[in-house]
Amino acid sequence: MPQFVRRLNRWLLFLILLALCAFPIQFLFASKFKEGGLSFSFGMPTDDIVLMLHSNTAYVGRYLVPIDERENKASPYQQSGETLVPARFLASKLEAELAYDEATGTITFTKDEARVTYRLNKPEVKIAGATSSVKTAPHVKNGLTYVPLRPVSEALGRNIYARDGLIALSKRDDAPNEAEWNDWRKELSQYIDYDTFGPYGVQLGGRFERVFRRWEDAVAYARQAPGRRVTYRGQHVMWDPEKPAPKSFRYNGAPLILQLPELPRGCEVTALAMLLKTADVDVDKMDLAREIRKDPTPYKKVGGKVHFGNPHNGFVGDMYTFANPGLGVYHEPIAELAERYLPGRIANLTGTSVEHLLWIVGQGTPVWVIHTTMYDEVPDKYWVTWQTTDGPIRVTYFEHSFIVTGYDEKYVYINDPLGRRNRIERSAFQRGWEQMGSQAITYLPSEESVE
Repeated sequence: MPQFVRRLNRWLLFLILLALCAFPIQFLFASKFKEGGLSFSFGMPTDDIVLMLHSNTAYVGRYLVPIDERENKASPYQQSGETLVPARFLASKLEAELAYDEATGTITFTKDEARVTYRLNKPEVKIAGATSSVKTAPHVKNGLTYVPLRPVSEALGRNIYARDGLIALSKRDDAPNEAEWNDWRKELSQYIDYDTFGPYGVQLGGRFERVFRRWEDAVAYARQAPGRRVTYRGQHVMWDPEKPAPKSFRYNGAPLILQLPELPRGCEVTALAMLLKTADVDVDKMDLAREIRKDPTPYKKVGGKVHFGNPHNGFVGDMYTFANPGLGVYHEPIAELAERYLPGRIANLTGTSVEHLLWIVGQGTPVWVIHTTMYDEVPDKYWVTWQTTDGPIRVTYFEHSFIVTGYDEKYVYINDPLGRRNRIERSAFQRGWEQMGSQAITYLPSEESVE
């Protein structure tokens, strides 16, 4: 091959490589140009550490990282106005050495000349030899040591900026801009640990603010500012000031399915069949009876004490005949079974208030509940205690289940698998329902999101 041809080939190869390198740079510049000028920036990486209360994930620079790789429940939270964060996470991301002294109960962060020492279960911190108080003492939770965030962060050279549950640890002197806050909030809110801190979140204009274990606490907080709404696990509206509960409501679309004669003890799965059918799920009570989780513990008496199953773990006894011992099943296995038919749409509201239950019904969705065949609270003489593999449990054979379909100022309306009654006085309903542990399950609207 002639020499000039070899040179030409090398030049062609050089030009091709140059073009390949130039294209992404050209695209970068073009994407940064603004109409009417040449204002652009390269968006240099940041080393900000951004946390969100109750979120098990944080931003470190531009990367999402878990608060703790071994403990999914590790999340920042507040106590007595103090934000607490796992010490191991802070030491790692602030590039400090971490030392524990079990004898003295101290937790020490060291970086260059800075030294910060906390004492476990004591509300104090020592920085550069000077001891000062903190509002909340370091403590161990779920196997992790949590320490107050501000003292160690500032001592190790970080400025702290906070807004609506977001905390940025930054080396910058200027606060993050609105776009940064919004981007961080949008991403980190997807990782909120609702199982640990509670399912009810308060949002304002699509922005997450706080999370609560109890619906009524979330509503009380939401009422303090206009525009706030309460959501369930960040996705479904559970209270909206623009959608108040009506004074009375009747849902007439729920079928009445009777448990007898096939299922003498099958009120819970029969009521679940009614609930699922209102969500347009084609299901049969007998299928649910076969599929419900069972507690196989046999009935026996030992030393005068009854040993039997735990309805929290599965159906106890024989569902199909009174000739054999049996009782029923509680909310956990029912919610688990319902989730198979409506994945991601089942809300276990157990432990909530009667006001919340009726608000749900007033929005047009029935609620499955555990109640009593007396339609009121059961006298103490009708309760028994037996031993389970989890320990003793107190139960009543008057336990019953149905769905709530409506209410007015005097009554709560129900679809009862026994077909005996379609309404209960409100005060009696509340007494019986709360006595049985305020057990309640409903389903969430499909494809509903909070904007």
